[in-house]
This record gives sequence, structure tokens and C-alpha cells, in this order.
Amino acid sequence: MSDSIRFEVPGKASPSGSKKAFVHNRTGKVIVMDTAKNKDLWQNMVSLVARKAVSEQSWPKQSQAVSLCVVFRFRRPKSHFGSGKNLNVMKDTSPPCHTQKPDLTKLVRCLEDALTGIAWNDDCQVIETNACKEWGDENIALVKVRIE
Repeated sequence: MSDSIRFEVPGKASPSGSKKAFVHNRTGKVIVMDTAKNKDLWQNMVSLVARKAVSEQSWPKQSQAVSLCVVFRFRRPKSHFGSGKNLNVMKDTSPPCHTQKPDLTKLVRCLEDALTGIAWNDDCQVIETNACKEWGDENIALVKVRIE
């Protein structure tokens, strides 16, 4: 068995949204909904890639403490580049860091939830997290994950 596992998930990461609660009119039960739009689709993709990596890299579902290192890479929008003959040239005014939504903490929370039952039994076992958001140099959005 390996001391760590690594994998990459293609596509734009989705954050966990804020929770919205309300009382159902007919049943009187409290319903709690997540406001994130693509969360379920994203978590399914993470689960699929993680299961394959766990199988190929002989990673047991952990019951002890784990460390998570993750890089969320986003595509730069077209507005960061010039036009015409400068179409592939980044503007000097383009931000060097990804300082816009989604929140890093909500991205991590969504990823941790997707890995529960695959890389660990419960996300409370994650005792250390190193996470960052960045702009990708290439035209591909992805998430790089390492668990130790």
C-alpha cells in the first residue's frame, strides 16, 4: 500500500453552496437545500476519478488522520487577453492570482465531501489541508489532489 495517492480531476471545480432551509407546506418537515448549481455533477466526477485512483494506487479507505493537498486551476477568461493579433497575449492588467469566486473554503468542502467513503471514512479525518486557487497557463480547468 502506498503512503500517498495522487489524481487529477478535469473540469471546473464546483463549490459547496450556502444552505437554505425552509418548512415544507404540506408535510411540515424542514427541508435543507444546497444553493450550488453544479455541485452534484462535480462531486460525481471527483468520486469517479478518486475511485479509479484508489484502486490503481492501492490506497485503502483510511480510518486514520490524513493530509490533503489540492490545487484548483481555473481557465483564464477571454477578457484577460488582447484582441486581434494579440489574441493569445495576456494583458498587463490581468490579475496574477485567482481572487474571485468561488471561495477556496467552499471548494475544499465540496471536494472533501466527494471523497468521503472513498479516500477516508469521514472528512473529520483530514487534519491538515494545503489548498490554493490559480489561473492555468493552458486552456484547461482541473483539480490536482494529493492525499497522504
